[in-house]
Amino acid sequence: MKNSLKLLFSSFAAFVRQDFNLWAYAYTVLLVACSVALMYGTEWGHRFELGVAPLGNVYANHILRYAGIYFLVAIPTLAFRCKYAALRNPAFYAKALLLMLLLSVSDAFSWRTALDLSGYSSVEQSYVFKAMWRVRNLTFTLPALLVLRIFFDKKVKGLYGLCRGNHHVRAYLWLYVAVAPLLVFASFTDDFLSYYPSYEPWFFEDVFGRPAWLNTLMFEAVYMADFVMVELLFRGALVIGMAAMLGRSAVLPMVAAYVALHFGKPALEAISAMFGGYFLGALAFQTRHIWGGVIIHMGIALLIELLRFFEHYVLGVG
Repeated sequence: MKNSLKLLFSSFAAFVRQDFNLWAYAYTVLLVACSVALMYGTEWGHRFELGVAPLGNVYANHILRYAGIYFLVAIPTLAFRCKYAALRNPAFYAKALLLMLLLSVSDAFSWRTALDLSGYSSVEQSYVFKAMWRVRNLTFTLPALLVLRIFFDKKVKGLYGLCRGNHHVRAYLWLYVAVAPLLVFASFTDDFLSYYPSYEPWFFEDVFGRPAWLNTLMFEAVYMADFVMVELLFRGALVIGMAAMLGRSAVLPMVAAYVALHFGKPALEAISAMFGGYFLGALAFQTRHIWGGVIIHMGIALLIELLRFFEHYVLGVG
C-alpha cells in the first residue's frame, strides 16, 4: 500500500511542479471561490442554478453557466502561461464549446417534457424520471464523444481514457479506503441528509410489481453508469482530449466546469469538487486513463447511498 500511494502522489506532484503558474492558479481559485459564494450565498445564484435566470431559456442559462466559467478560466490562464498559439487556434474554441454544449444540453434536458407517462401512477412516473435523469449522458454525450473520437481525435488512446491501462489503480483503491471515514462523518450533516440518497427505496416499494430490492438495484446500476460518463467527459474529453491543444493547461478550466456541475448540491461537495477534480484531472493527464476517477467516483457515490440506507432503516435518521 505504502509504495503504491507513494508512486501515485509522486506522479501528482510531478504534474504540479510542471504545471504550476502562480497567476493562473491564484486566478482560478479566486474565480471559482467567487462563483461558489455567488451561487450559494445569493438568491440570484439560486435562480441561476435552477436555470431560470438571467436568460429566459433553460438551455441558454446552462450554456452560460458551463461555457462561461470554462472560458473565463481557460482564456486568462492560457494568457498567463503565454500560450498564444492555443489562444489563436480556432479548433480550441470550437472543441471546447462543443463539449460545453454537450454538458449543457444533457444537464438541462427534461424527460418530463419528452415522455408521456400519463398511463402510469405518480410513483411509477417518479421512478422512471429519476432513472432516466441518470441516463441523460448516455443519451446525449456518449454518441457525440464517439463521433468526436472516431473522426477527429484519432490519436487519443481508447475512448478518452477508457482504455487498457491500470497505472496507479491499486493506489486509487487504497485512497478510497482512506477517504471512506470522512464520508461516514459527512453523511450525518444536514446538507447531506437533505440531499442524499439519490434513490429512496422506501418510496418505491413494489413499483411496477417488482420487489423493492430489484428496483433499487436497477436504479443504482444506472446511477453508477452515470459516474462513468461524468469521468469520461471531464477527466476524459476535457483533459485527455484537450491535451493535444492545451497540454497540462487543460486541467484548470476543466476543474472550473466540474465545480459548476456541483452547483445545487451541498456546498461542501461543490468546494471539495475543486480539489478532487484537480487531483483526478492531474492524474488523468499523467496516466492517460480515467480508471482512477471511475473507482473513486463510483465508490464514493455508492458508499453514500449505502450509508443513507443504513441511517434510514437502522438508525431512523432521514
